[in-house]
Amino acid sequence: MSLDTMAFVLGGLLIAAGVFGGGLEVKELKLPQIVGTVRLVAVVLGAVFVVLALAINQKWIEQQRESNQSSPTESSKTFATPMYEGRRLDACVEWATRCGEEAATTWCKVQGYERAIQYPIENVGELGVSTKLIGTREVCKEKFCASFTEITCTK
Repeated sequence: MSLDTMAFVLGGLLIAAGVFGGGLEVKELKLPQIVGTVRLVAVVLGAVFVVLALAINQKWIEQQRESNQSSPTESSKTFATPMYEGRRLDACVEWATRCGEEAATTWCKVQGYERAIQYPIENVGELGVSTKLIGTREVCKEKFCASFTEITCTK
């Protein structure tokens, strides 16, 4: 039985004991008769255990959700403004072809990773920044030159 389940069951039993005043029997479990302040304490402690159980369960759900997203993990790494031979990496492998994922994945392989999973692109030519194509090693100095803002590679 998991911790959140145990906390929930215990909380439920304490709330039941506080509300009904004890004197409950469930199989081998016998709760004695309780009165006054002890009943109030049982309800409060029961509520605390139920909230604790729900919080533990919610945290576990969030962790599972995060691990299922294609976000960076131990086997991935994000490289900001990737460079190739001293210049910003062009978004294409060759002039105006094989752009985006293929160029990013080719660069990731050079870095020792299997493929690219995130690779946002920006126009840097308008800013006067030149880029270098990873396939042909040509330099782009035009206003239409594009590069990656970052590349996330994974193994």
